[in-house]
Amino acid sequence: MTDWDARIWQAVVAGVFIGLGWFVNGWLVRRDAAALRAEKLRDMHRAIYAEIGNYLANLWDEARLDTYADAMLERMRNDADFVPFIPREKSDALFESLTPEIHVLPRYTIDPIVAYYSQVRAIASLIDDMRGEGFKAMSQDRRMAMYADYIDMKKQALQFGRYANAMITAYAEGGADRAKAEARRFSSPVADQSDRSQG
Repeated sequence: MTDWDARIWQAVVAGVFIGLGWFVNGWLVRRDAAALRAEKLRDMHRAIYAEIGNYLANLWDEARLDTYADAMLERMRNDADFVPFIPREKSDALFESLTPEIHVLPRYTIDPIVAYYSQVRAIASLIDDMRGEGFKAMSQDRRMAMYADYIDMKKQALQFGRYANAMITAYAEGGADRAKAEARRFSSPVADQSDRSQG
């Protein structure tokens, strides 16, 4: 009977060690996966922040956009045949490459990032229209209205980009709590939508 008891205890001890090994191994795997996800998130935020920052630098600010637009519209007003040349823009190449991994981004940053890039793509579509023959065939008044819309869309992209980068910074500095507090400081529809989506 004593031999039987010893074998039972050996089996119990072996089972405990095996179970403990599984538990520790599972914990290590989850810890490593969380660390990898956090590193991927930081890398994606850095890359997106840089791409948005570059575009914002090229946009200047609202006042300079208005000054530039006023001069262009004045020229269009004074010359009914003048058609402004609108260069193509490609300001989302990096974001496109990261799109398959977008699920890594937290809700607080994904909403403003997607809003910004949606605006950038809408601007690119408008630019394509303004470079086409249909734009050239329009009356100057319609071309001027379209050009004014183009500048307004750029100003909206400026606001969305600032908000997206502010949220990326806030999340990097203090996680979801800091991002939530930062979202409350903004009064844009994107900020309101993002805050509501957090519950």
